[in-house]
Amino acid sequence: MELSETVSLPDDIGFLRKFPRQLSVGLAQRVLIAMAILHRPSLLLADEPTSALDVITQSEILQLFAGLSRELDMGMLFISHDLLSVATLCHRVAILHAGEIVECAPTDQIFQRPRHPYTQRLIAALPSSPVHSAP
Repeated sequence: MELSETVSLPDDIGFLRKFPRQLSVGLAQRVLIAMAILHRPSLLLADEPTSALDVITQSEILQLFAGLSRELDMGMLFISHDLLSVATLCHRVAILHAGEIVECAPTDQIFQRPRHPYTQRLIAALPSSPVHSAP
């Protein structure tokens, strides 16, 4: 029950009796996160933890990860294809290409001054603002 509050889950006993199929994807993800931090690990491995989530739930989960990392003094290896999520959460980034790390640097450097051609192409492919000025 203590972890329910930590990961923003309902704290009523009825919730704990639900089957996984009765939970939204976001709630199911929070249950998995609670299970992962149950024994207070020093390192949490998060492999594509937001890939199946809608944008709002994704943002909430990223905020949850950031808060847990600070509160529990826990390191995190965040594995994702979503570079915008990586930019939001990570202090350092390693870019993999064909199974090899081609660049590893602080987040600011990766996004502002990428050195490797593959990293440069990834950053260039990021969407720009979807808001367009009226004609």
